[in-house]
Amino acid sequence: MGKWFYLMNKLLIFVFPVFLLGQFDQVTNGFGLDIGSSGSGMFIMRNYVHASERLALNGELRFYDIKAEDETIVYDYYTGQYKSVGGKSLVMLPVFVGGNYYPFVGKIENNFSPFIAIKGGIVTTVNGQEFGTFSERWGNPDIQYSPGGFFGVGIDFKIVGQSSVMVMVGREYLPLKKVTDGKKDYSGFLIHLSFNRRAK
Repeated sequence: MGKWFYLMNKLLIFVFPVFLLGQFDQVTNGFGLDIGSSGSGMFIMRNYVHASERLALNGELRFYDIKAEDETIVYDYYTGQYKSVGGKSLVMLPVFVGGNYYPFVGKIENNFSPFIAIKGGIVTTVNGQEFGTFSERWGNPDIQYSPGGFFGVGIDFKIVGQSSVMVMVGREYLPLKKVTDGKKDYSGFLIHLSFNRRAK
């Protein structure tokens, strides 16, 4: 009998995740903008919404341009264009997976869905030279990999047809393995705005 229960437990460990994943029958694709205390950027994402609409699994790829604290925009009278002064040649490429939990499903209007979000993954940090041409700055960058994540809250607004707008605010975690451009941690506040459309 003990051996039978052991085999059943092993079977459930493998079967239950497959059964659960089979219930994520709504898929949405999206893109959007990030504005944070360390910089700004853009991203693409994909959501898998559970049939109960209480849970969504998601993955995203971000491009995040890190800004220097003293970076300013000035007008160059010689070229007649605006340019950045005091900036950093530092970008981050977070690849995160996570989930959104919708606690108020069935309690409020369906086109207004608050949620709690948590994500985690790997952050690729690319640090170029501060001066020179584009090829000189990015020809031989210093690259490092570190864990990162995000925790926050948001609202999913369903609009016309199969489209929606998602707004999230929270704290992102971007620690580095070594000091890069004067800092070892670029964590901070983040506003996450995405435009999504149902794929199936």
